[in-house]
Parts: sequence; structure tokens; C-alpha cells
Amino acid sequence: MMINEKNIKTLGTHSGKFHADDVMATAILRLLIGDIKVTRTRDEDILKKLDFVYDIAFGEFDHHQLNKEIRENDIPYAACGLVWREFGPRVIQKFNPEFDEFDIISIFDYVDKNLVQGIDATDNGIDIKSEIKVTSISDITQSFNPTWDSASSKDEAFEEAVQYATAVLKRIISRQVSVVNARSIVNDAFQNRKINEIMVLKNGCPWLQQLLKIDINNEVLFVISPDDNNEDYKILTVKKTVGTFEARKDLLESIWGKSSEEINSIIKIDDAIFCHKAGFIASAKSMESALKIAKLSI
Repeated sequence: MMINEKNIKTLGTHSGKFHADDVMATAILRLLIGDIKVTRTRDEDILKKLDFVYDIAFGEFDHHQLNKEIRENDIPYAACGLVWREFGPRVIQKFNPEFDEFDIISIFDYVDKNLVQGIDATDNGIDIKSEIKVTSISDITQSFNPTWDSASSKDEAFEEAVQYATAVLKRIISRQVSVVNARSIVNDAFQNRKINEIMVLKNGCPWLQQLLKIDINNEVLFVISPDDNNEDYKILTVKKTVGTFEARKDLLESIWGKSSEEINSIIKIDDAIFCHKAGFIASAKSMESALKIAKLSI
């Protein structure tokens, strides 16, 4: 049964040390409902009087019971994921009322996969880190807790952490909204290719997710896009998937890491800017030169 957020006037979660789980759940709820008060306590009598309680009290939005819910990919839900599952689509729709259900679900799924699931896994004690220590949002959020030798208020620190989490959540949603808004630009560029292996964008925009959806035969190898200053042109490789660095094809190896003068000599142009030493991006001052680099790289 869907919960009506209009009936939620008070929130409750556990007191003491906080984690990304309860902090991000609070950020989600406040984005939807507004600057609502959060009571942090372990007193069950107080919690029973509140409208919405999470990450404590073994309710629908707690995950500490033995029969916790688990996703199809075996990542258990924590309070953050349970709150996002219930309210996430409404948060997205609140700020993007023009979006249809397909767009909302695509953004919802992205946030769940790229933000929420990592928080849930960490809170459930699942080690998702590689051999190289990467500081995660869970690590950063926990760092807001006062240290053992600090007299700072845990509740005030919690509020600081929620402000941080809210900013992160809003930014991730905003970036995915920009991906949705760029779809028509990517579709047009894909349909209007003059060379099958090269897609030219009229505007700099997020293109990879949409291209991977529509380019089912993996035809596009390089994308040319105006630089951030709209004066130069980038030549970019197309990754095989969103989550990898491996490209369908690298740029011409002989220009990797070379100076502009060396690139000019190799490509026979006069306005090269640079090529990354890993061969995934290069740039030039003109579209003609960018096209020539891409063509020679096919």
C-alpha cells in the first residue's frame, strides 16, 4: 500500500552513531516532504508516536530483522533502499513533472544502482570494495560523526551529514535528468551520421547511455563533440559499457600522449591540441581536423 507523504509530519530514526543508510534516507524524505523534523532516539514509546520511522523498530522501513528483503542481484535492502523504493519515483517526479513513467523509472533505477545499492550493501556488512581502497559515500558520511574526543553534538553532526547527502542526491538526479534531456540530440546525431563509425554532436551533452541503447550493432566507434568552451572539438572513444574504461576502438596509437606539433605532423593538420596518453580522447580547434583524426583512427 502506497504511503501518502502528505500525512507524514514527523520522522524518527535511531540515535547515536549514524551511517549513510539513515542519513541518505532522511535526505530522500526531506527532498519530497520538505524541512521536516527528525527525532533521533531509541525510546520505543517516543518512536510509536511519530508518523514515519526508519532504520529502527523492526517496521516496514527497517532491515535488522532476520527476514530482511533482498534484491534480485542479492544485495539486501537497508533503510535507504527501502525508503528510495517507496518514495524515489515521487522525488524525481516532484522536480520533473513533465517526465513520463519511463523517464522516471530510468532515473530511479540509475540512482538505485549507482548510489543506493552501495549504501545498502555497506550497511548490511557486504564488502564491495576492491583491493585498492576507494573512499565511498558511506565512508564520507560516517566521517561526519564526532570523534571520540569531541564534545560536538551527534544530532547537529547528523544534520550536517544530511545536508551533504541531500546535495549528493540532488546532483546525481540532476545529472540523470540531463541525460534524459539529451536523448533527442543523441538520436538525431546517430540518425544523421555521414560515416557509420563517427557520430557528430552539435552540442556537448551526455551521450554514452543513450548511444549504447540505440546503437545495437556497435557501429559508432568515435564521437565528436564541441568542447566545454564551444570553441574546440573533442574526439572521444565509445566505451563498451557505461561502467568500463575499455573502448570499442582506441584512437590512432601513434598520436597517444604526443605534443600538438607531433600530432599535426602525423595527421597532416595544423590545429591539434592534444591526445591523452591512454588514447581515449583527443582534441583539435576545427571540426575538419577532428574528423580527420577520427577517420584515421577507424
